[in-house]
Amino acid sequence: MSAAGVVDDYLGMLLATPVERAPAPAASAVSAAQPAVTTAPPPVLAAQASPVPAVPPAPSVVAEAPPAPAPRRAAPSAVPPAARIAIAPLARVPGEVRDATPAAPQPRRSADRLARWLRLRCGAQAYAIELLKIREVVLPSPLLALRGAAPCLGGVMNLRGQVVPVVDLGLQLGAAAVEETALTRIIVLDDGGDVLGLRVSAVEDVVLIGDAQIEGTHTSRLAPVGDHRIRGIARLGGMVTLLLDSAKLMAIPLFPPR
Repeated sequence: MSAAGVVDDYLGMLLATPVERAPAPAASAVSAAQPAVTTAPPPVLAAQASPVPAVPPAPSVVAEAPPAPAPRRAAPSAVPPAARIAIAPLARVPGEVRDATPAAPQPRRSADRLARWLRLRCGAQAYAIELLKIREVVLPSPLLALRGAAPCLGGVMNLRGQVVPVVDLGLQLGAAAVEETALTRIIVLDDGGDVLGLRVSAVEDVVLIGDAQIEGTHTSRLAPVGDHRIRGIARLGGMVTLLLDSAKLMAIPLFPPR
């Protein structure tokens, strides 16, 4: 007998044997024997849950700084009526006429005027010339003598291509001639293009002199009488200084009339 036949016989024997089944218990006994089971609701799957709508991000808002509060003005203090002073209007004089136009400014007096003067010496005497008429002060240079000129005219010099007549101030004022020293200078005057050199013993400094400090030649006993070349006298530092008029010095003829 083959193996396949053996298997078929064995299966036939198993199928022919009756199977005894146990009686089914009563329904009441089964229900009493089994404990009460509470049926829980089926779990909700994450996939079956209703989708929650996504909340959009809040827009970024830049908070603006509130405007600075305006400064509070101090409330005017209440003045009691008793502290107030009533100002009565000025009584108007009958027939008085008031001019509404402002008064014109008063002109400055001549005594308030200040001028700069160059102090110099001619011998032992102190003089001063207003700085407004002085072009420059130079060292002495060789002079070219002119025939027939006045005794006070020492000659002419070449000042950067310009011919300048040079006068000895001592001789012009009737004093001794100026001696040649290391302090000797020539003061060049300029008045409207006319130039004149004054030979002096020394040049000192520049001072401010007001018109109130100037004494007239007709009131001072120290001024030469009748000399129109002297503008006035000033007392500076206890020293009497004769103020020269540059216009009158330049108007003196350098050649005698023929």
